[in-house]
Amino acid sequence: MATACLFIGWDRPIPGKDGEAYGYLMRDVSEQLQMLQKQGWFESFDFIGLTPHGGDLNGFILVRGERAKLDELRRTDQFEKISMKIGSLMTRHGVIPGVTGEGLAKVRDRNPDLFK
Repeated sequence: MATACLFIGWDRPIPGKDGEAYGYLMRDVSEQLQMLQKQGWFESFDFIGLTPHGGDLNGFILVRGERAKLDELRRTDQFEKISMKIGSLMTRHGVIPGVTGEGLAKVRDRNPDLFK
C-alpha cells in the first residue's frame, strides 16, 4: 500500500499557452505517468481540477507510492523533464513530497511522543 505521495500542483496556464498547457497535461503527462507506473515507479496517480475558490491552486496530480521510489523518481531525467515542461506552461508550479494516511500512521509509530 502507498505510504507516500508527490503533489504536483499549478495555478493557471501562462497567458497565451492555454491550449498547449492543458493538452500537455491531459495527453502527454498522462501517457508518461502511465508508462512510469507500468515500470513500477509508483502505484497510482490522479489528475485533480479544482473549482473556482479565489486561491492560486487550480489543479494538481497526486502520485501515490513508496517514499524511496518517489524520491528516486523525482531525480530522474524523465520526471525532471515533465516537471520543467509543466513549469514552462503553468504559473505557480510546484512538486511537493508528502505522506498518505498509511504513511502518517508509520510516522506516528516512529514518533509516539508527538502524538499523545
